[in-house]
Amino acid sequence: MSDVPHLFHSLEHDEPFKTCLTCEQDFCDISDPYTVTKVYKGPECVFEYAMCLPCRRSMVETFSEESRKNMQNFFDKNPHIEERSERIGESQNHTDWMQDCATCRTPLSEIQDYSIACMGFGSDMVYDPFPMMVCHNCEQKIQSRLSKPTRDQWDKFILDHFDGPPSEVLKPDGVPVLV
Repeated sequence: MSDVPHLFHSLEHDEPFKTCLTCEQDFCDISDPYTVTKVYKGPECVFEYAMCLPCRRSMVETFSEESRKNMQNFFDKNPHIEERSERIGESQNHTDWMQDCATCRTPLSEIQDYSIACMGFGSDMVYDPFPMMVCHNCEQKIQSRLSKPTRDQWDKFILDHFDGPPSEVLKPDGVPVLV
């Protein structure tokens, strides 16, 4: 583990995320890890949040069984995920883990739109399989496997937690992936 790098700090507050988006518990006061997710459109971060694992699990449980199974299959059947862990090994340099898409290995230098995610525990970042970057093309492959009820559930999550209509918060062509 190492400190959560600045890349995964809140752009809105210019500091590390401190609380869970949904339950608002302070990450330093809970015994659970949390994830930070950011979505980039070109060089601009257009969406960011941090969520403790229990809240993340609760949200995923609201997704349809079909969508959960399809998402799990996508990651389980992807040979790059396991190979990535073997290739990067014990590195605790977050840039090593995000140099290419976790699911297709396209180099970050060749990608315009993407999502990044890390797992934190208190003020530390946990490695393997996080941190990770997923390119827009792979996000689209994952999103194509989501049922309409799951996409509707994601829209509700956005409306419940962010200002503005979903079209202003989300990328125009889909929902951010919950990596």
